[in-house]
Amino acid sequence: MRWAEAGLFLAPLLLLAAWWLAARLARPALVWPVVAAIAGLAAGTLWYGLSHRLDRGQDYVPAALIDGRIIPGHAAP
Repeated sequence: MRWAEAGLFLAPLLLLAAWWLAARLARPALVWPVVAAIAGLAAGTLWYGLSHRLDRGQDYVPAALIDGRIIPGHAAP
């Protein structure tokens, strides 16, 4: 296994450990703004994912270089 894959696998566990340690050491006044920020990021991610998805039956066509011109990626039926 490569180091990058191991790092990506362990990243959530390390973040959880950091969160647990910070919650134990931090004042309660700092915990709620962090929780609100994480909830805001989760809501923004969910909104972006739902607003930029493809319709049923559409496939993503990746960007291509045709005759020296870049054709951006798009959805096709």
